[in-house]
Amino acid sequence: MKSYTKQEELDLWKSWSRGSSAAQNKLIKSLDPLLQSQINKYQHPNIPRSTLEAESRRLAIEAFKTYDPSKAQLGTHVTNHQKHLQRYVLNYVNVGKIPENRALAVGKFQKIKQNLIEDLGREPNTVELADSLQWPPKEVERMESELRRDLSIPQGGEEDFFENILYTTDIEKELLEFIYYEADPEEKLILEYTAGWGGKPKLEVRDIALRIGRPEAYVRRKREIIAKKYHEAQRKGLL
Repeated sequence: MKSYTKQEELDLWKSWSRGSSAAQNKLIKSLDPLLQSQINKYQHPNIPRSTLEAESRRLAIEAFKTYDPSKAQLGTHVTNHQKHLQRYVLNYVNVGKIPENRALAVGKFQKIKQNLIEDLGREPNTVELADSLQWPPKEVERMESELRRDLSIPQGGEEDFFENILYTTDIEKELLEFIYYEADPEEKLILEYTAGWGGKPKLEVRDIALRIGRPEAYVRRKREIIAKKYHEAQRKGLL
């Protein structure tokens, strides 16, 4: 694959902006290492890599349309647009709708509930929440029920966390998916072997350590990091 200098990429972009499809193909090929790194960041076990690659290329072309050479390098501008892959992953895996994408709905619910508590000086009732959220009361009741469980990390540590929390309610599974595509490559592997995702077998810590060529203590530390990320995301209402 030919490597282009920044100036050559800029010249190709100028040719593309004048309607050259050949320049577009050359730009996409030149930017492929950057696109692949972003795909690796957001890769999900339930999405074919080819699907993410196609979306990544589409986002790159969209970035070409809004690029301003006076403000940034082309690669930087394209990278910023690749962040939309995160929303694409959420929509693709369909993490559940309440009536909207659950990844947004839970955060909306918690924010509006907190605002009502501050305004009313007390806990809002179901009708008040339903009016503010513009949801049916039954949906509010369901959300309250699902969020009622204490999602904090148990005192037993990360082992109890993985035993007792990972595979229960839909919200917990969705939050783990959120953590998954934010994780580094080794954390992704550890989650896959822990949860049995992506066609991988569910393994104990010692077996995961053997698979990835790391000490058991290293795998346990990584699992602790994952558990803490989960707990922090839940506390902040990121899902």
